[in-house]
Amino acid sequence: MSIINKGISYFPTPANFFDEETIELLEAKFGVLASYVVLRLLCKIYKEGYYISWGKEQSLIFVRKVGGGINEEMMVKIMELLLEKGFFHKETYEQYGVLTSERIQEVWFEATIRRKIDFSQLPYILETKRRKGKQKEVTNNENADISSTQEGVNPENEDIYGQTKLKQTKLNPEEEERNDASFEIPEYAYNQATHNIAGLIESLECHKVTNPKERQTILRMSDYGRKGTQVWKLLSNTSWSKIGAPGKYIIAALAGGRKQAG
Repeated sequence: MSIINKGISYFPTPANFFDEETIELLEAKFGVLASYVVLRLLCKIYKEGYYISWGKEQSLIFVRKVGGGINEEMMVKIMELLLEKGFFHKETYEQYGVLTSERIQEVWFEATIRRKIDFSQLPYILETKRRKGKQKEVTNNENADISSTQEGVNPENEDIYGQTKLKQTKLNPEEEERNDASFEIPEYAYNQATHNIAGLIESLECHKVTNPKERQTILRMSDYGRKGTQVWKLLSNTSWSKIGAPGKYIIAALAGGRKQAG
């Protein structure tokens, strides 16, 4: 069986990370170095995927790498607190010796949702029903893309709508988006310093942009949620209660902005 647990290059960290009860308690007991340990653990997990195996040997190696006053006994106590407070899923750890959590899996799933992965075969998955629902949406999206492709069309200029055109604004050929069944968000989009891909996806869901092809087009036209681009002004300044087709409206507005800029 092929390896399906792929790591990601970036992951979002909540602005209130150091204010969370578990982190504050860790720092109160073990000092500020404890929160650094947690961040190192998260980096290790996301680098490998959405979970890691954890035991005495892994703990020893991790402590030696971290250094700086963290010893094996302190690491054990830190891990006990993280498990007890639910930062990591305690039952999964006790049964399988694996560190993961619902939050970690949610971040990983969102980052890899466009990859060709059979999520039903992944181990240690939590919140199974919701993940199956999302995976079904992605599968339908891929099938729709495949059925709309045409022989002889340059894949770089395929219309993301197949034969459907926007009523308000017709995109120029160079602006037409590629209909790609293997659509995947580029790694640079997860750099929080320059992009907010998670926020953009959440905003599209909030404004009921449910058509997968429209979402793909908006992601590409906004350079995958790059900060400071037109899409953010559009999302914040539009009276959405008056918009009947939000996906088409956003695409038309972004296309109009490109023409003006040109």
